[in-house]
Amino acid sequence: MKKMHKACVKYPDWKQKHSPHFKPWLYPEQNALPSLALSDLSIQHADSLENIDESSLAESKEERAEGSDEDSLN
Repeated sequence: MKKMHKACVKYPDWKQKHSPHFKPWLYPEQNALPSLALSDLSIQHADSLENIDESSLAESKEERAEGSDEDSLN
């Protein structure tokens, strides 16, 4: 979360330097990606999706290091 927050805080300055008027999420005409045909899309229901259980996975070394930094601040 710290990395995400840091990136979000710096985004306005970064965006001013990197195509500040390019906003395809606001102006669809700027989008250069090919369109998808609606017939290529299909509806998926939640009960048909694969259930991936990540509760038994260990955290990475980086996540543990960040967590210990937070713990020391409290």
